[in-house]
Amino acid sequence: MFWGFIAVIVAGIGGAGISIILGKITKGRTPKWLTPFAAAFAMLVTTISNEYLWYDQSTANLKPGVAVVSTIESSAFYRPWTYLFPITDRFAALDTNSLTAHPSGQNRVVGDLYFFARWENTQRLQILFDCASGGTLPMVPGETYDEVTEADFANPNGDEEMVSLACSGGTE
Repeated sequence: MFWGFIAVIVAGIGGAGISIILGKITKGRTPKWLTPFAAAFAMLVTTISNEYLWYDQSTANLKPGVAVVSTIESSAFYRPWTYLFPITDRFAALDTNSLTAHPSGQNRVVGDLYFFARWENTQRLQILFDCASGGTLPMVPGETYDEVTEADFANPNGDEEMVSLACSGGTE
């Protein structure tokens, strides 16, 4: 966030600087409003590009073995360009390095799911995957989940990609 703020300030100074240089080249024939307009335009373009680049930069920084399993795009009235090109501002990633067989041995796998969101801290949730039914069950720390039945699993058809990735050990 800090570096994004610095980038916007530098872009504003650069836009104003280009306008001032253009004024010197044309011997003062540029309109007086051009300098603040150029600064504001450069700052707006930088802010918009930072919003669109966040997802690509975030996924590029994921460690090997962490796979994106879901993305959420958004549009907002105060960002009208997002109606044409929605912004990915949240995503979930499965850490295949954390996958372990559940002690019950019932074709179940435990793994870490991370939730990333723009301007928010990363959240981690441990998930129990039932490879037989294709269901998922969020785990509460400290619980063993030895007595879980197939009826306890949610989304039997909602997260096929994530479940198949977890049940294959992350080799898809």
